[in-house]
Amino acid sequence: MFYEKKLLYAATAILLFVFHSSVRAENTAEESLRHKTSPYMFVGIQGGMQTTFTKGYRNTQLITPTASVSFGAFFTHCMGARLHVNGLWNQGGYDGNGLNFKYNYKYTTINLDMMTNVVNLITRRDYSVVNVYIINGFGLNMAWDNDDACAHQDVLPYAYDNTCFSHNVRLGLMVDYNITRNFCVNLEVCGNSLGDRYNSKLSNHTDWQLTAQLGVAYRFGFKKTR
Repeated sequence: MFYEKKLLYAATAILLFVFHSSVRAENTAEESLRHKTSPYMFVGIQGGMQTTFTKGYRNTQLITPTASVSFGAFFTHCMGARLHVNGLWNQGGYDGNGLNFKYNYKYTTINLDMMTNVVNLITRRDYSVVNVYIINGFGLNMAWDNDDACAHQDVLPYAYDNTCFSHNVRLGLMVDYNITRNFCVNLEVCGNSLGDRYNSKLSNHTDWQLTAQLGVAYRFGFKKTR
């Protein structure tokens, strides 16, 4: 009886989802008669977690909150670009010479990203309820407030006591779900390549940061069809 109720609830939820999607698809079809699906502009906010990989320390212990704002545009149904600003707190870790400690610092990344809608590109549609985007871009990273690391310069000789500037090369994926023509929710996971000294260590290769964020975006500027 218990499992039958669970199946009934699941079936009801699926039917409601299908009904909702069908109604929204009809509304979207009606909207498409009055507005083109592209080009358009958008603004978005996101929040989630990040970690920066560092040699000799578990990265699961270096997870901190992060947040982003973005402004961009889609020029066609599958190609767009955005200005993306991400930042908040970061952590590094040191484990060696009988010492084990974490150090906090702040960062901001300003990136110009290209966005490719893979679903619309492959299916050649103008509009899809669920979309998958490949994100790649380049930007500038600024890290500061590195006092914790500077207090341990005996084992972290490359710790910077001023603002550290570095490149930021980004590659990631984002999945979004269209609630309406104007609003969508999204999940984005990105890998960011940074300068070698970003985490106050030198390892003869770039540092890597992983971000995972949930967000919401508002789309506007749709042109009316003639």
